[in-house]
Amino acid sequence: MICGCTSAAARDRSKQFAEVHDPLIDSIVGGRYRVLRRIGEGGMSFIYEIQHVKLLRSFALKGLLPQWAHNLEAAQRFEREAELLGSLRHPNVIEIADWIYLGDGTPCMVLEFLHGATLQTRLQRGPLQFDAIARLAEHTCSALSLAHRNGITHRDVKPENIFISIDDSGDDRVKLLDFGVSKLRGVGRLSGVYRMLGTPSYMSPEQASGNNDAVGPSSDCWAMGAILYEMATREVAFKGVDIQQTLMLILEAKPPPMTNFRPDAPPEFVDLVDRCLSHDPERRIQTIEDLRFRLRNALPPPGRTPLLQPKRLQTPAGGSPVTGPPTPGVVGPRTLTGTTNPNQAGAAVAGQPSNTRRWVIVVIAIIFATLNNLAIALYT
Repeated sequence: MICGCTSAAARDRSKQFAEVHDPLIDSIVGGRYRVLRRIGEGGMSFIYEIQHVKLLRSFALKGLLPQWAHNLEAAQRFEREAELLGSLRHPNVIEIADWIYLGDGTPCMVLEFLHGATLQTRLQRGPLQFDAIARLAEHTCSALSLAHRNGITHRDVKPENIFISIDDSGDDRVKLLDFGVSKLRGVGRLSGVYRMLGTPSYMSPEQASGNNDAVGPSSDCWAMGAILYEMATREVAFKGVDIQQTLMLILEAKPPPMTNFRPDAPPEFVDLVDRCLSHDPERRIQTIEDLRFRLRNALPPPGRTPLLQPKRLQTPAGGSPVTGPPTPGVVGPRTLTGTTNPNQAGAAVAGQPSNTRRWVIVVIAIIFATLNNLAIALYT
């Protein structure tokens, strides 16, 4: 191909080709899991959907990419992540079910298979209402609170790692993902590529400056402040033209006032986000529990509106209702589309007769009138 880009169809064919020729697809790993499909990969790891051969239950297989699988420090960090997940039993933390090795020795975690979408995907559709922000923040802070009590600083809290999971009954719940760069109290320093860890736009000043000794629970509070700002405005609090400028903004600047984008933001909430993102240690929120307490006073009570509410049905002229584009899943892609209750649909049709039905009624009325006039003529 001469040009430097490919069409969507070409990319789809390339993906299908890769899956067909992926030696893991349809193989048995760990002696009890069948590999169904490849979901994707990140900077250091891949994700597959697998199914327990006996229970027929789906899981997510997370393993190190080949270039990292035999890197000692990467392998140690991966093992530590598995141990941390195993120690955090919480409804808002993704669950680990097993630890296995592939045939080539690649270590893998077997994780619960989630349906839904990340907060990052949800924000593509617009900012959240404040009662939804309250519920998302409560779930996320609850997970972080347990981690902090166990001496764990997540260090990479961001919308991509906050997953809105939908269970089979339709209820939603936040799941905190990816403890891969977490800092465990009492564990020695990292070196080399791990010296600066996190995602730039959500790094605290101590992370942005590479001062890992100062990284702690307040670093996650800073990240939560950036996420609260983004949930309310759909704007990233700190975003430069490149990584260097983004880090400089974190170290020296403040995000634009929230009220520029959300004039209806409660003043207490605006002040709380400002405190989370404060460069002044005396003013900045230091603990997740303090943040949870203040959020309850700053926002309306958490609502029960679905966090991944499907788009409203649209009825084209002369056609049947159609839905907007589905919300994609990330860890376990069960798409969420708008649906119509069959009973409600039937009631709507019954309430407004179609043109055909009106013509039938008119014709019947004419026939009855004609017969009636004929009968009168015969008896007079």
